Amino acid sequence: MRHTNPLVSIIVPVYNTSAYLRQCLTSLVNQTYPNLEIIVINDGSTDQSLDIMLEYDDDSRVKLIDQTNRGCSFCRDRGMRMATGEYLMFIDSDDWLDMDAIRLLVEHAEHEQADAVMGTYVREYEGRSLPKRIFDADFLSYDAKDTRRFVHRRLFGLVGEELAFPETVDALNSNCITLYHRDLIRHLSFSSPYGTFVDLYFQIQALENCQRFIYIDYPVYHYRKTNAQSETSVYHRNFIESRLEFFQMLKDYIEEHELGEDYHRALYNRIALSMIGIGLNELVSNKPFYAQAETLKQVLRQKEYKDAYAQIDMRYFDLKWRSFFQLCKYEQTVPLVLMLRGVDYLRKRV
Repeated sequence: MRHTNPLVSIIVPVYNTSAYLRQCLTSLVNQTYPNLEIIVINDGSTDQSLDIMLEYDDDSRVKLIDQTNRGCSFCRDRGMRMATGEYLMFIDSDDWLDMDAIRLLVEHAEHEQADAVMGTYVREYEGRSLPKRIFDADFLSYDAKDTRRFVHRRLFGLVGEELAFPETVDALNSNCITLYHRDLIRHLSFSSPYGTFVDLYFQIQALENCQRFIYIDYPVYHYRKTNAQSETSVYHRNFIESRLEFFQMLKDYIEEHELGEDYHRALYNRIALSMIGIGLNELVSNKPFYAQAETLKQVLRQKEYKDAYAQIDMRYFDLKWRSFFQLCKYEQTVPLVLMLRGVDYLRKRV
């Protein structure tokens, strides 16, 4: 049964983010929607994070937990077990919420009797804020069938006209822009062997059984891109291997759940588009230019990538992306690295 003023539990894992934590927690306690349970879990921080958390201890809505380092997934799972709210939301401690975020998400959830409500986000660079739109609509309301077709399937990859914007392939992955009804996710866990894909895997499991999905084109979340310690700002040595393993998991998931040909096509496209992320990860390595090019060539010679580029429909790409993926298809990795440098420059400004 839904309530007119339901409790919302916000779960915030914290690890060595003292430089940003006040902005995060202040954005939560100052929400225009007051009926909150804010669960903040210090995950063995070695900086001043715990001291900053204690500054908010006087707010009765804030629950502070201090534990030895167990990782973000453990913190989120612990927070879900503690949560008593009808709705749950996850926040990273170096980011922050728009002050009106929870009110808007809850209003749409209650009005539409939704299991999940997703907003948009803003990428926050030093001195520059770049909004990120996810769907080409101001508002969407999908039943179970359309959620599977347009949202759940898209988590596996883009198809058709969606390919016109390949940079949006991971736009739905984040758990931090979605308000979940507790019944949708209380049986799930963030504990998985999928590394940087844990958020995506959680989203896939959650939205597979979503009966009503709402999207609002409102930037509820501010995603900090200037934190040098952020997961997306450092070089990952096992980046390529982890992706190949995860793509195989997605293929198995599609077959086990009998999700159909559209899902297989979407996955092939995700594999092809993953060269954007793989290439950008190479750029932040300390490898020489030609070593980066050779690494990318070895990736493109993998069977998964050859199959993906053999089937991808490039007619939806604009000139720059068609050129990029043609270079991938024909393993022209020296100009590909040069083009990636341009992509890296533009993604911080567009």
